[in-house]
Amino acid sequence: MIDILLDYIYPRNIKCIVCKCPIHKDNTYSLCKMCFEKINFIQDGCDKCSKPLTLFYKQKLCPMCIDKDYFFDRAFSCTEYDENIHKIIYSLKYGGKTFLAYPIAQVMKDKIDYENISFDYITYVPLHRKREKVRGFNQSFLIANNLGKFLNKEVISTVQRNKETRYLSKLTKKQRELELKDSFTITKEKNKIISKDILIIDDIFTTGSTTNEMSKVLKENGAGKIYVLAFATGRNIY
Repeated sequence: MIDILLDYIYPRNIKCIVCKCPIHKDNTYSLCKMCFEKINFIQDGCDKCSKPLTLFYKQKLCPMCIDKDYFFDRAFSCTEYDENIHKIIYSLKYGGKTFLAYPIAQVMKDKIDYENISFDYITYVPLHRKREKVRGFNQSFLIANNLGKFLNKEVISTVQRNKETRYLSKLTKKQRELELKDSFTITKEKNKIISKDILIIDDIFTTGSTTNEMSKVLKENGAGKIYVLAFATGRNIY
């Protein structure tokens, strides 16, 4: 009932979430035709991290993953990070436009169907409590919550961030790994994850350092297979 009321007061699909042009209510992902066609939805990527591959790669692995093993079993990304995807993610995280979690979750739901990903629970990358207090919300939780409703899957809080890390965007891959080391601990949901397959939701997958460290904690506490699903994948960082 609440969702119906909110949709009446704040109807979706009035404007394109990228260019703000008026759109038809039935437009896919709240995008106009032009913006939809500009987005690179990933259909075939690296077998470990899902980054797009060019014809030059003879193996089904990107350069970052050839000699790299992860604690998660597979990572998937829905789109290739570009200017349009940046606008969506930036507007959600820093512009307070929390309604964007809904179309992002729609994209993710279709990706799950396309890749036939099977899991028991949905979880998400946590923010440190200080950063979440400043922002007012955790964008990954909002996306995961919408996705859980689409799939009728329970969203659980499995790990917490026990230290406030630096912003990772300007750090190298090695610096990210060192910064994130031992930054997560298991929560009271521990008993739920034993031998269960978990889907971790994140907004952007760049090096995989955050979700890999998180996956390590989950595996150490008895989780089964772990899949990572991000809205976008960024360029390789070394």
